[in-house]
Amino acid sequence: MSATENKQLVVRQFELLNGGRIREAAALWAERSWNHGREASPATLERVYTSLAELKERHAIHEIIAEGDWVAVRTTCSGLFSQRPAIPVNSGIFSGLEPNGMKYSNQHMHMFRVEHGKLVEHWANRDDLAVAQQIGLELRPKQ
Repeated sequence: MSATENKQLVVRQFELLNGGRIREAAALWAERSWNHGREASPATLERVYTSLAELKERHAIHEIIAEGDWVAVRTTCSGLFSQRPAIPVNSGIFSGLEPNGMKYSNQHMHMFRVEHGKLVEHWANRDDLAVAQQIGLELRPKQ
């Protein structure tokens, strides 16, 4: 696939996720893929995406670039902590606090690798500390 087609695939994934079409977004992944260095599949990604949907996460894409098999994208992610997600996503920050209806927004950088028209690898950097503070987690030094 061309770099343009790879970018279109990544954009499609975010569009599907933003539209709540979790199963379709997960189907964009190869049967054997990697998410943050852990082996993944469409089924495991569907579980992750379901948990993110429980937080009503939506992404606004700001920039997207591609070279070869790799696509990099910067987004703003916004969500709502109205329920605890089924699995501990986003470094598990939603596990230590009761859902409180707080909105949050933060910056993300994602890297995706594409092979044969499927997503096969994903890495991301998120500002989880900002989200933790926005949802009311109190950060204190160890005593």
